[in-house]
Amino acid sequence: MIFKHLIHWVAAAALVAAAVSCGEAKADPVEEDPVKPDPPVVVDPVEYEFSADPVSLQFPAEGGEATFELRTEAVWTSRCDAEWVTYGHKSGQGDDTIIVSVPVNPDTQYARRATIVFEVDGEGTGSLEVEIRQEPGSGETPGPGPEMSVRVTTQQASDVKISSARLGGFYSEATADVREVGFEWGMSASTLDETLQVQVPGTDDNGSFSATLDGLSEKKTYYFRAYVILQSGNDIKTFYGSVLSFTTSASDGPATGSQPGWFELPAMDIAREGEYMVGATDNSLYYAWHISPDVYGPGGKLARNYTVCFSAEHHCPMWVAAPRHTMYTGSSGRNDSYRADPDIPADIQYSSKSTGGGCNKGHMLGSAERTCSKETNRQVFYYSNIAPQLSSGFNTGGGGWNLLEDYVDTQVCRDTLYEVVGCYFDKYTDGYGQTQTPSTISFGSRNDVSMPTMFYYVLLRTRSGSSGKSVRDCSASELQCVAFVRAHVNTLKGQKPSAAELMSVSDLEKITGFTYFENVPNAPKSTYNASDWGL
Repeated sequence: MIFKHLIHWVAAAALVAAAVSCGEAKADPVEEDPVKPDPPVVVDPVEYEFSADPVSLQFPAEGGEATFELRTEAVWTSRCDAEWVTYGHKSGQGDDTIIVSVPVNPDTQYARRATIVFEVDGEGTGSLEVEIRQEPGSGETPGPGPEMSVRVTTQQASDVKISSARLGGFYSEATADVREVGFEWGMSASTLDETLQVQVPGTDDNGSFSATLDGLSEKKTYYFRAYVILQSGNDIKTFYGSVLSFTTSASDGPATGSQPGWFELPAMDIAREGEYMVGATDNSLYYAWHISPDVYGPGGKLARNYTVCFSAEHHCPMWVAAPRHTMYTGSSGRNDSYRADPDIPADIQYSSKSTGGGCNKGHMLGSAERTCSKETNRQVFYYSNIAPQLSSGFNTGGGGWNLLEDYVDTQVCRDTLYEVVGCYFDKYTDGYGQTQTPSTISFGSRNDVSMPTMFYYVLLRTRSGSSGKSVRDCSASELQCVAFVRAHVNTLKGQKPSAAELMSVSDLEKITGFTYFENVPNAPKSTYNASDWGL
């Protein structure tokens, strides 16, 4: 999904504190004061992909000239963090050949490196870093330096919360220059495959350092150790402290393995498989829900973020269900911290944020729809919330999916809007006569990802939008629900939502096999009126 411009809604905090909703009664965190106005409709910025071949250049001591190919569809600008690097074409549009020149390295002892950063110039997001390296200068290359040593201590984690912890370490008696410090961490003591780099505290032979590790999952045990990198001459060596662990605290969400009572949820046939939730009858489906670690609903409980059903067969989300309300929008911005969902096996998800198959990264639940806090926004960048979407006419400015997203934004009301955003993978022809057939693409550093043939929205809300009642307490005549369905094709670019793409929720259930709004018995799933939705 192409991400929306974030309009800083300065009243977001007050909305949460004073919230009164007609969504779920006291248990529903998506409530607000009905006298508060809704925010203006916001539009996602286009996310542009950048790539380079090669992604780094290595120069000899005497310098020279080299080129790389920049690939992008964006209007771009660039900057470099080193004065000794010169290059042509500081800005441009689309693909380009970049010529880089470096002079002789005057330092006969140390190699040097620099970074050229390319980024979108104007509307949109996306960036790329190209590394420039040069060997030590002319003259006799120094041999190994003196033997290096340092004492490194890992400190116990502090301020451990639902999704974050503070890590600390210190070093002493360093016998060479301190080049880098930080922490290695992971989900097991033998697999510390993530790195959290920290600014070197100074030039002394001893110092302390700390950093906050965030984006974690509740009730999970993490392992970590401090590290220090020393350099003497051309010699570089890493030293480690001991491995310690901590366990994040629990939220007050529903028990894992049970069917929550949230109104947006489809029926979930959940069983336990080790630490994961799987489908009891279809164990290729994995379930996870994510609770905001620092945003509270009117009842004093942490607000839910979204629930996902992820397919091990397709390596793609089947659906994402979420409440939509202005209490979730604020000024946190987007963090772009794409990563695997910690509550779904990593080996069935994408392993990187790379794209392919003519697709870019499409959010199911949008980043702009979760800007009430940085940690809440971080969760929507889990790979489980990302699907491949065609980039030239579907998930782009004026694309078929983006225009539908913009329309759905207009349906967010003082009463909560409940939505399910889903994918379909069999051959499909939509109400516009557009057809897509199944295909397998390379995406996210996998070569076995199913490209969806259709995307859909299922929406439920009160008719008035400001009734002050829980949807569970509403009669069918007080509610409206509908499905918006579009084939996953580029040819829908420019097509605004219309009645041609609508169908009843019960008709969509026959196609997908899922049962929507399981917890709202009075939801009028068999009927809809286009006029209720302004179409």
